[in-house]
Amino acid sequence: MIEYPNRIRKLSGLTEGPIGSEQRPKPFSFSTVKNLWTRAHISKQMLAAHLDNASDLASRLTATIDATVAWINEQLGISNLSLCDLGCGPGLYTRRFAQRGARTTGVDFSEHAIEYARSQHDSADYLTDDLPHGVDVITLIYCDLCVLAPADRHHLLCRMREMLNPGGRIILDVFGVGALPETTDLTLEENLMHGFWSPAPYVGIQASFLYPDQNLSLDHFVIIEPGETWQVFHWYQDYTARTIEAELQAAGLHIETMAGDPCGAALTPEPNMIGIIRPRCLNWVSLAPGHP
Repeated sequence: MIEYPNRIRKLSGLTEGPIGSEQRPKPFSFSTVKNLWTRAHISKQMLAAHLDNASDLASRLTATIDATVAWINEQLGISNLSLCDLGCGPGLYTRRFAQRGARTTGVDFSEHAIEYARSQHDSADYLTDDLPHGVDVITLIYCDLCVLAPADRHHLLCRMREMLNPGGRIILDVFGVGALPETTDLTLEENLMHGFWSPAPYVGIQASFLYPDQNLSLDHFVIIEPGETWQVFHWYQDYTARTIEAELQAAGLHIETMAGDPCGAALTPEPNMIGIIRPRCLNWVSLAPGHP
């Protein structure tokens, strides 16, 4: 059970009383996923995190990215295929796909990331904006599906299916149940995460919540600045092989094979990560090692 100090409650607008399981936010009752990519300061911080090869906070380490692209190419032979990289960030995968001969287009929320990635990349919301069609391969890498609400996940999967040419493939990964945290935590700190949230001084609260019956967790951030208090709700949906199969089938996609990491390792009974899909056939689901 989490107890917020009264003064911080007043500043942040949090409810009275301890926040235990009975007062957790309802699953996906708040969605702020775009804030990480559309608030100018945070977007710049996220770009820096993508490009930091000492950390896997925003992107996997270079060696893993290289191995992932090599494995995907081994499975699909992407040379001369049209490939759309959804959530491409600064183009770390997109550029490597292009180097192997794919005709690539990247799509991302963040204008800063797209500006870095530049050619053949579009700043767009893949839930609502126009997306390319007649695509041979779509990638959605580093568990981007897991932060979306169930209705948005279904909507996105259906849109991805409609983007594909006949026989096209979708490559994605999701967090497996082995990534679900075992405990909750509360952090109250000046300039939480070393100024990540704002260039001005602020107080940050990070509270974590678990929904074990739904294989779901939440990191709730409250950022208190002199002139503004705002919140971020970062949800992580974790999957078993059965639950990801059901979700994909509901969108007209069916699993053929699964892997235990983005480089093609064997799937374990309680994987940390699930992720190749084509219409009516999912070939690879990789279960990711843990929440960044």
